[in-house]
Order: sequence, then C-alpha cells, then structure tokens
Amino acid sequence: MPSVLIPVKELVKVCREEGVDQVFVDAAHAIGSVEVDVQDIGADFYVSNLHKWFFCPPSVAFLYCRKSSGLVSNTHHPVVTHEYGNGLPIESAWVGNRDYSSQLVVPAAFEFVERFEGGIRGIIKRNHEQVVKMGRMLAESWGTNLGSPPEMCASMIMVGLPSKLCIFGREDALRLRSYLQVNHGIEVPIHYGVDGPRDKDGSITGYARISHQVYNTEDDYFRFRDAINQLIENNVTCKMLLVE
Repeated sequence: MPSVLIPVKELVKVCREEGVDQVFVDAAHAIGSVEVDVQDIGADFYVSNLHKWFFCPPSVAFLYCRKSSGLVSNTHHPVVTHEYGNGLPIESAWVGNRDYSSQLVVPAAFEFVERFEGGIRGIIKRNHEQVVKMGRMLAESWGTNLGSPPEMCASMIMVGLPSKLCIFGREDALRLRSYLQVNHGIEVPIHYGVDGPRDKDGSITGYARISHQVYNTEDDYFRFRDAINQLIENNVTCKMLLVE
C-alpha cells in the first residue's frame, strides 16, 4: 500500500509499444484525488469510484470506454436486458432491482464541491498540502520517515511507525488498528512491511496510511500522534494490546 501516484499515461504508451491490444486502468482512488483526463491517458477502459474522494455513497463509479477502439459496441453489461445491443451506456442505465439512490446524488456532489474555493481542483491541492504537512509532523514526532516522496503522493501518504511497537506481522498491524479505533476513535489503515529504514531503536516494519479530506482538522492527526507516543512512553508493544 505505497499510496503513490502511478504514471498511467506513460504505462499505457509502453503497453501500446509492446503490442498490448486492450488496456484497462483500475483507478479506484483517482476521481477527486488527482486531475484526470481519460482521453489523454489513452486507455481502452478507465474506471474510478466516486465514493472514495468525491463525496458520493458507496457503489457509485464510472466506466470510460475509448470510442475509437470499437470496444463500446462489443462490450456488454453482465445483466442482459431488453436493451442488449443498444450500446453499453443504455444497457447499464436500467438493470432491474437495483437501488439507484446513490447514483441520484451525483449532481448534488458536483454542487457541493463547487462550494469550496477552487472547486475540486482547490480541494485536491489543499488535501495534498495538508496530508504532506501532517505526515511530516507525525514522522518528526515519532522519529521515523515518510513511506514515499511527497511529490509522488496525492491525498494519502504513508508514515513509518516507531519500531518499538514491534509490528512483526499482519496480526500486529490489525491489532494496533483495532486498538486505535476502539480506544481513541481513530480510523487509519496500518500496514506491515519488510524491514525498511531504521529509527533510533530498530527497523521500521509498520506504516500508517493517513489521508486528508475537507472535514479533517489538525487535531485529528495530533490525537493520532499522541496515542502512538503514549504507547511508546508506556513501553507497550502490539502484542500487549487488548482488542475488543
């Protein structure tokens, strides 16, 4: 989970040069997190979720099909209806007993982002600046490091956790995550990785993936910082945490 931006446009170009017939880009976190021009990217298919960074309910996503490839007429919705053969957009518009309420709020989400200075572009810029700022603050407080260069990140960044927590496997990471949820009201993914850079006590093997959205405040990250520092001060390792 490096949370780094992937140069999909360049990768699509490489695929074309290597004779790849069809390229599908799974860009789940893209919309609302980075600026996207699907035509410029040049993939045959491009999909992204609107519930991750564009303020929509779960299950809202979009699928782009490159018209010039001729794939639209040969691609069909998995649920076959009487609209079969009328094109993918029409086939996907009505597929029976589906709750369409999450899709109906998309126009309201567009109106919502325009309430912020600079619209979605302004949100993207500020989220990136704040998550980098908070990531650096946490790394400095814990004596660790960022998991990747800030210029390779969007609205998320990895921050090394102190080695004294003894994150030696996935179970330790899940235990710490649950502890933070239950005891401090903090929701943050914790990931275990191979031995990486070192802090003053040993190898860093755990990383937190922090995010920033318009509703976050600096106090959210200070609370996370203090919760980890309290564990270190009390010489508590992940194996010692009680999880409900």
